[in-house]
Amino acid sequence: MNILVAATSVAAVAFLLLSSNQNIPESVKPGSSAALFALGTAGFLVVSSVLALLRVKFSRWLMLAAALIFFGILGFQSLALLVSSGASLPAGATPKLWANVIRNTLEIAINAWALLSAKASTFFMGNRPNQSSEADGSAAAQL
Repeated sequence: MNILVAATSVAAVAFLLLSSNQNIPESVKPGSSAALFALGTAGFLVVSSVLALLRVKFSRWLMLAAALIFFGILGFQSLALLVSSGASLPAGATPKLWANVIRNTLEIAINAWALLSAKASTFFMGNRPNQSSEADGSAAAQL
């Protein structure tokens, strides 16, 4: 889930930066610092998620931090726009912004649940792919 959402974010920022489409207003295109920040947070989420799948030491904590940063910023942006704009928002924007806040809160909750559960602890405590153990019955242990 994290990899797909963050990769979509990377693709969207790259499209906005590289597109020569005249229908995209310049005000929508991110500046260099905003683009670097968006690509950095999304990239951090992708890399930490891949490392967590590979059971790299401390990667689950990196992944949790990356999810908090990535989804927290997205949720905060929507909430800040709701609070600051109030009644001046276009019709139909308020429910969409609330949906973004709720979705990003759920993304954080899902990551916390998945990474802090007992099954996750068992997964991360298990043998790493590059380690061999005498208890696992591998060919190296039998020699």
